[in-house]
Amino acid sequence: MSIVILPESVVSRIAAGEAVERPASAIKELIENAIDAGASSINVEAEAGGKRLMRISDNGAGIRNDELALAFKRHATSKLRDSADLQAISTLGFRGEALASIAAVSQVTVHTRHRDDDMGRSMRLNGGDIQTQRSIGAPAGTVITIENLFFNTPARLKFLKRDVTEKRHILQVVERYALAYPQIAFALRQDGRERFRSSGQGDLADVAARVFGKDAFNRMVAVASDDSGWRGSIPIRVRGYASWPSLTRKDRSKIILFVNGRAIQDASLSHAVTQAYDGMINAGRFPLAALLISLPPEQVDVNVHPTKAEVRFRDGYQVFAAVQRSVRQALQTAEPEAAATDPWTSSGSNESVVDYQPLRSSIRFLESGDSFDDAELAFIPEAADGPQKPRTLPLLRVVGQIGASYIVAEGPAGMYLVDQNAAHERLLYEQIREQHESGQLETVKPGESQTILLSPDDASRLGELADTFARLGFEIEEFGPNTFTVRALPLCVASLRSSDVITALLARLNGGSKSPEDAIAALAGVAAVRSGQILQSDEMKSLVAGLERCPSPLASPNGRTTLVHMTREQLASEFRR
Repeated sequence: MSIVILPESVVSRIAAGEAVERPASAIKELIENAIDAGASSINVEAEAGGKRLMRISDNGAGIRNDELALAFKRHATSKLRDSADLQAISTLGFRGEALASIAAVSQVTVHTRHRDDDMGRSMRLNGGDIQTQRSIGAPAGTVITIENLFFNTPARLKFLKRDVTEKRHILQVVERYALAYPQIAFALRQDGRERFRSSGQGDLADVAARVFGKDAFNRMVAVASDDSGWRGSIPIRVRGYASWPSLTRKDRSKIILFVNGRAIQDASLSHAVTQAYDGMINAGRFPLAALLISLPPEQVDVNVHPTKAEVRFRDGYQVFAAVQRSVRQALQTAEPEAAATDPWTSSGSNESVVDYQPLRSSIRFLESGDSFDDAELAFIPEAADGPQKPRTLPLLRVVGQIGASYIVAEGPAGMYLVDQNAAHERLLYEQIREQHESGQLETVKPGESQTILLSPDDASRLGELADTFARLGFEIEEFGPNTFTVRALPLCVASLRSSDVITALLARLNGGSKSPEDAIAALAGVAAVRSGQILQSDEMKSLVAGLERCPSPLASPNGRTTLVHMTREQLASEFRR
């Protein structure tokens, strides 16, 4: 094929593919425009995950009548004049691509009035082509409606995720900018229901509590430091919130970073946050944080990628050190009693958000007249006249407990140390799996319906995982904005707080719908007794009795070791006998 210059329509669609990856990308660009326009109120609406409709309304400066059409041309911007301006960008937008890119792959209607104009202007575009323009009466500000995103690029439309997933991405964009700009009132409605709202009063703590949820926020510490150019270094300010070591996750998704008001993705700075917790949390666990980093604009290059989510620093080491030092100092100087919220912090458990009750809540115990040998297994129900399950471990005699975490038992071949948390997870997994396969999953209905309030992000993910929760025996109904009523739940978690159970399950199931096995393993992990919990003698005996006849007694569902065996010969060798 010969070389040709691509038509402008094709160029526009290629550019749109870089700047508008999904509905949330379009909303991000328009929110940034509204912030640059000085808005104090930004309202976002979306339908069908943003695929059918998105509407962003703001009370900013608006667009002048004679510049409206120009605003939708590629590389049209009010924020740059020459290449020198790229050296110190102080606005969120600057590339002049967002409006043109969005319009190229959707049907756009814009209503706007500049605060200096007497009349407003309305314009309708289809695939980037202007269809109509007219004068209108309107308040100062801009309303942009985007319909049928990617209608003319079906290949891109095909790769969008389910509505619930796209809705969650939109929510995360709104939450992040609400954190970065607490002085702006944000509101989000999805499919006619309010999902998020911030007051715009400038209180970062209030916004953080709304984003992370009040329970999580109560376990976070304020971060506030100012490296004011000591020894000739650049001034760097870090403020925000970070979680106590007792509140962690399995991934970095809740480490939210901003540089000069811009939400960014930066692996190095995320690592700086986790490094601040060195020696405080276990490997593979990550804190929650929302940090606003401020430094001179000329020290940051934001012209790295069309999405503007990546930046480069002139002195990346100094920024890394400032973030790490700020979080570490906050953890060391805050009230020490807050760190003791979770007594199982050092146990290596998968989640630390559930107020766990005694093991009796999920185990049936030996009756006083029963012998240990003939004990009815607590975790694997059997009919009274049914056959016993095959023994997979030798008969063990419980001796005691070490460190409120390990059960010491004696068998014919030596000593056994049982990890109570891993063993209980395995037993619960087998019990729930058998019940699930037989269609007889044990559930209970609370005496009174329990109403729970989740963070907006958790509420969104609960909608995404509704089928998974239903398969586990939960009956949950939406009651209001981020509010749900729990009408039934699995028996194994009946004694725990519903809000804690659901939050912990959402964290374990992070990443979308899971297989039945993954969901069952997550539920078992939430319900299992924790390391650090003192067990009574009959509780330990029942746990070991169940493990003796468990089909896979040597590992938990996620592969952790359940018991360690030391032979008599090994013990003798240790004592040089």
